[in-house]
Amino acid sequence: MKFTINNILFFIYVGLSLTIAAFFLLPVSVLFLAGNRRKADRYISFITKSYYRLLFFIIRVEVKVIGIENLPSSNKLCFISNHQGFFDIAVIVGYIPKMAGFIAKKELIKIPVLNLWIWAIGCVLIDRKSPRGSYRAIKKGIRQIQNGHPMVIFPEGTRSNNSTMNRFKPGSFKLATESNSIIVPLTIDGTYKIIEETGKLTASTVRLIIHPAIDLSRYSEPEKMNLIKTVESTIKNGLQN
Repeated sequence: MKFTINNILFFIYVGLSLTIAAFFLLPVSVLFLAGNRRKADRYISFITKSYYRLLFFIIRVEVKVIGIENLPSSNKLCFISNHQGFFDIAVIVGYIPKMAGFIAKKELIKIPVLNLWIWAIGCVLIDRKSPRGSYRAIKKGIRQIQNGHPMVIFPEGTRSNNSTMNRFKPGSFKLATESNSIIVPLTIDGTYKIIEETGKLTASTVRLIIHPAIDLSRYSEPEKMNLIKTVESTIKNGLQN
């Protein structure tokens, strides 16, 4: 990564954030121990949204949210999104007014402080090299949704690092179909320009499109399988050419 003023400000901010993050997470631990998941979610949602919005302000990234009216009131949600860049999670956490966990690669648990945040927002870690481990992770994510904690999954499996969307992996849709949840398709457009495109932090504009929700409880099993292509097409059509 090239060192610019923007990059230096970013590293200073992240460094200070990591130093104080543990103190912010202490109240979450207390609320969890007290069995008050709802208050814990509200608290961590406020902290993380404030953090990411300030981060984007510092690195001069504008996030335009389109379709906020399409967000259901229910928490039995599965957000399905394309995956362009490193900052996709920050966009979703910072600008969608629902606290959601992510299906994330298990290697992230080794990163200090980040592993605490992963635990606090209810992420599920997946071992992509182990079919059995992947199955267990999806099952855990299904239970999270059924218990009223929304989940996010990137069906491409990895970042595209550009404006082209990779093919979705059909197995990833089990998180939605087996939980009988409400699917909320998301299109993220422009995050790859923040760092992947140039190798340095770059002032950019990102679009986050929240598409109309799809309530799987209204569909038969064969119909659900056909919806996979519909969701993929909807997300892809949201990308600017």
